[in-house]
Amino acid sequence: MNHENRSIRYIPRIRDIRRVRYIRRIGRGSNPVRGILIAAAVALIACAAATTARAQVPANIEAGLQKMGRIVDPGCTAVLYRPLMPKKDIVDQLAEMKAENKPSSEVPIYPGITIFRDVSFGPNPKDVVDIFTADKGRASRPVLLYIPGGVGNKIELQNRAANAFYDNIGRWATQHGMVAAIMQRHGQAPGAKPDYYAGAKDVAAAIEFLQQNIATYNGDATRVFAWAQSAGNGPLGIYAGHPELYTPKGIGLVGIIFMSGQFDILRPDGTNPVPAASGGFGGGNLFGDAGKTCGLKGGAFSTEGVLPGRSPDQPGGQAPFVMPSGGMRFGGAPVSKEVQIEESSLPGLEKTSAKIMLASAELDPGVNGGPSPFNQALHDELCKVDGPHAASGHGHSAVGGVGHCPVLLYEKGESHISEVFSIDTSDHIVSGPILAWIHRVDAGLSRAHASGN
Repeated sequence: MNHENRSIRYIPRIRDIRRVRYIRRIGRGSNPVRGILIAAAVALIACAAATTARAQVPANIEAGLQKMGRIVDPGCTAVLYRPLMPKKDIVDQLAEMKAENKPSSEVPIYPGITIFRDVSFGPNPKDVVDIFTADKGRASRPVLLYIPGGVGNKIELQNRAANAFYDNIGRWATQHGMVAAIMQRHGQAPGAKPDYYAGAKDVAAAIEFLQQNIATYNGDATRVFAWAQSAGNGPLGIYAGHPELYTPKGIGLVGIIFMSGQFDILRPDGTNPVPAASGGFGGGNLFGDAGKTCGLKGGAFSTEGVLPGRSPDQPGGQAPFVMPSGGMRFGGAPVSKEVQIEESSLPGLEKTSAKIMLASAELDPGVNGGPSPFNQALHDELCKVDGPHAASGHGHSAVGGVGHCPVLLYEKGESHISEVFSIDTSDHIVSGPILAWIHRVDAGLSRAHASGN
């Protein structure tokens, strides 16, 4: 498959027409602002559809995902999606770097894209990002900061097939006019005092690094989007919801994507908008029989794909399984309701200027035919901020959202892992709506700057 030159032809489908009709229906009324939003949404949907060959999970992959069920299975999901990726990946690049004694930026593996591996943004050896930038394009481009889930690896390590991810997100961003920074997350140093805010502080450091340095890579520090998946939602959600953690220049983000995760959003009175029975990011058995469908011993915790030559304290090395802190409490002593209220991100998110998208997959554990309970709860709370003027976007091609009201994206046919492994493939269920939303938010910024606001 040629990933550099894609000629895509779109054939209108009945369901696309129905989606447009649905958005028009939710926009009916006397509110002129909503009318403008709906017109823009319809136009963006048409544009996104015109560049999407097939916005659905490939049949053979969908069958494999259904066989796995509602679990978290990176290794076997990688086996399904690896054939859709370019032949070379980071393991090939590392071998060429060693043989030629050159840095990653001088050893291209994806035509037209330069990768700067393990760029440091903090004192920890794992405070690093991989930066992807296209060799051709505008001098100043939007920036996508991706914050991975699980234990925080920017390259998955469950098996050899998993090593192709998350370079796919970096490639996709560059192919659509962005600069990408794929962040490594990590646990606290051994013996360090537990810190609920540790992961969020790392996010803050990464954002401040981008503000100071991303222009070197043709990125625009005033147009940074952050995308967190699964356990990456905690650090990003805490950061975005606690202004005291912001960089000296403010939040530093214009758009935030929370995907299939959860963090503390208690109301000031201590009540929880998330239904008590939902559990986790959606409830259910997270890891189930992970590894079973592809014969991977260790399942989600396998490290067969550890990168060659990497030590345990380096990204990609054979480190013990430790879930990075921040956003979710994995065991430990219970904390008081007062502390939980203090830790809540809801008040800060109600005040942020950053636009928000909330995404969840059909096969997420505990999800049942619609957005995850957490996503629905956060959506409903933030939509209250703008009262009767609130409007949100829904559905496969959601691009709407007014004021603080987030966009809700329900990923039909996708799993907790396929939602991110599908990026930069013919499966556009996730990437299509996200790209349309990023374009819409970025276009709104340009209009605001042009008008002097």
